[in-house]
Amino acid sequence: MKRTLCRLLITAYCAILMVLAPAIKTCAEDSLERQFHILFISSYGFSNASVPDTFRGFQDGVEGLNIEINYDFMEAQQFYGATDIANFDKYLRYKIFSVRNFDLIAVADDPALRYAINNRSKLFPDIPLVFMGINNITEATTAAAMKNATGIAENQDFENNYELMRDLFPNRNSLVVITDSTVTGQGDYVEFMKFKDRHDDITCKIINTSYYTQNGLKRALNALGSNDIILFLDFGLDGNKNNYSLPNAADFITKNTNNIPIFRLSSSDVGHGVLGGISYSFYDSGYIAGTMAKDILMGADPDDMPLKTATVTTTYFDQDAMDKFGIKAYQLPLGSVIVNEHETIAKFYRENKTISNLAIIIAILLIAIITHLYYSNRRRLQMARTDFLTQMPNRLKINEEISQIVANGTPYGMVMIDVDHFKDVNDTYGHKVGDEVIKAVAKRLKELADKDVSFARLGGDEFCAIFYEPSEEKERIICENIMDIMGDKLKTSAGELQITVSIGCAVYPQDVGDPDKLMECADKALYVTKENGRNGYTLFSGIDKAG
Repeated sequence: MKRTLCRLLITAYCAILMVLAPAIKTCAEDSLERQFHILFISSYGFSNASVPDTFRGFQDGVEGLNIEINYDFMEAQQFYGATDIANFDKYLRYKIFSVRNFDLIAVADDPALRYAINNRSKLFPDIPLVFMGINNITEATTAAAMKNATGIAENQDFENNYELMRDLFPNRNSLVVITDSTVTGQGDYVEFMKFKDRHDDITCKIINTSYYTQNGLKRALNALGSNDIILFLDFGLDGNKNNYSLPNAADFITKNTNNIPIFRLSSSDVGHGVLGGISYSFYDSGYIAGTMAKDILMGADPDDMPLKTATVTTTYFDQDAMDKFGIKAYQLPLGSVIVNEHETIAKFYRENKTISNLAIIIAILLIAIITHLYYSNRRRLQMARTDFLTQMPNRLKINEEISQIVANGTPYGMVMIDVDHFKDVNDTYGHKVGDEVIKAVAKRLKELADKDVSFARLGGDEFCAIFYEPSEEKERIICENIMDIMGDKLKTSAGELQITVSIGCAVYPQDVGDPDKLMECADKALYVTKENGRNGYTLFSGIDKAG
């Protein structure tokens, strides 16, 4: 009975899966193929530097879905009075009630969120809401607590910016905060004061541009000195109701201050005298909001998505301002973006890492190959000029050295050395012992070599030496040293053998006018020694005297 029941349950489960699977697949495919409509309410227009980055990030975040985005701009920087809000409200109501098919509402910055909170129940009560770039964390928290609403707050990195200010300008300890009375400005001000309350060591003054006439602002800024650093939060409005775009505001501050570093925390639009800072990334904020919107359109519940308050930053600095204050790239946080950066090898590498790394690899390989070829060729050349048995210079090497000496016209001397009765050694003890004798003779000769005397093996039992700054006294000393060092018996595998040598010596220009014939003269002196019974030396000059 139990077995039958189990079979029935399994059969029923499989049947349900077969029925639901196509429906689930169809639902997923519908989500990918259907077109979604998003109403995007922006607090500001494109004159605000944050708007293009926010839009680009949001669009990249929802990529993959068939999306139509309708953008509406409050232009709150200029039009935020009661009449302005009422006119915008009429337009938006007309649009919403005419279209009536928006799948999601997206809002950017504080004025748009405040408008959405105040009017949501009347305009779009049941439509999911995603917000981004909200300076006032309290309002962002309130909005996230509403049903079907979530988003990301603009959490500026006051902590790390303050540490960076102290590192770059250790002698400046007065922080001048510039803000205004706009919704965004007051949101930034509230968050700054929360930061300041955690740091009793901060000395600061607040300049609210909305409370100053234009001339009053000039006087306030001109009064700043070498102890001050400016933290530029917001400046969209002055007390004369003049509106300022971000570049205009930055130019105004720079023009009316004298060498005061200006930090900016909420825009990548540095320049116009702004030094830079660890800046809130509007692109990343928009991208995160876009991915949240995409998940909601794919079926996720906004109420299961908590408010995102993590710091999203990119560090930007302006090269001209860095030069002005003597700041180098290595002093900045790792990964900093330098606007208007000088053309350097480091910049080229960062911007072309793949090509640069490939070029470096190729260069390293080429260097390795060239180095290998160089040392291989050098080793071959050295081997060609070195006697294999004794590791002394050979005939080729000594001839090259003589050619160089002759070309330079340098005085030099030549010593010719033969091992006496070497054929008898080979015949008696064999070639192995003969090689041992040659190696032992070479070792003793090398002990006599110095900067003025060099020895070589010409082949068989023949050796020679070249020396510089020749004189008869030097001839005799070299020849006698060779005789002395050969006085002791040589150790071989056949036992100790007494080996003697015959020597002939000649010098240029004392003995011969043609330096090419010096070896011939030394050979003649050598044969005189052999004729006289071997085991001695003869100077060519002595042969002339005897003749």
